[in-house]
Amino acid sequence: MSELRSIFKQEFMKLQNIEGIKQSFIATNVDEIKKIFGYIFVINYLKNRAETKRYFGAEYNMTFSLLLESTFALLTGQCRSSLLLLRSAQEANFRFVLERERELMLRQDSTLSFESLDFRFIETKRKFTKDLQNSIDRGKFSDYYNSIERTYTLYNKLSGVVHSQSKNMPVMSVEYFSSLHKETIIDKQEFFNLFSATLNEMFLLTFFMLRESLKKWDSYVLFDLLIILYGKKRSQSLIKLIKTFEINNLEVE
Repeated sequence: MSELRSIFKQEFMKLQNIEGIKQSFIATNVDEIKKIFGYIFVINYLKNRAETKRYFGAEYNMTFSLLLESTFALLTGQCRSSLLLLRSAQEANFRFVLERERELMLRQDSTLSFESLDFRFIETKRKFTKDLQNSIDRGKFSDYYNSIERTYTLYNKLSGVVHSQSKNMPVMSVEYFSSLHKETIIDKQEFFNLFSATLNEMFLLTFFMLRESLKKWDSYVLFDLLIILYGKKRSQSLIKLIKTFEINNLEVE
């Protein structure tokens, strides 16, 4: 086992010592919780690593704080609240990556102009896709564009769950979460699928945004990081994609 994966394992074990977390809940859903924790661990690693931390800065603090609050809410039984916080983290991350991409584009071409951003997710998505075409070919790097589309789909699904008026009020507590009824809006597996899928797209958008730094990493180091989240084939395909991005000599202060 690599040193990085060993550290991840140690950090996951520390969850047992966090006050308020129900260890029986983690034990029952250990694979799902470990997957969720993996995204938090990897994003935090990138946020603090010397080569990539300059891409984040104070502007990212709110996004990461919401991620931590969402995960803590899940682990303490506030399952419905965790999805609401996750949606807020998703919104903040989506806007952050777009704003960072705009900064990178302007360093390459200071004559570019962009539409102002508002708080409508669908408009942010439209502007994201439009702006990205200034620097990244849509056909060659469809994974990035597809992640933007999937993020919007997941945002709508999260909105549907957290604003549901069902009298059953599903996913409200650990106890209820462990035995959801069939007639509820979302069952346990769907809940975890939604949570993990949202984190996955948040990570991918960040991953693509970091491409100029990541392409310079040793492939084995990058593989050790990605294997925490993905299987061998997916990890290798992401590395190959990053390594083929055209160099545009942009630097982030």
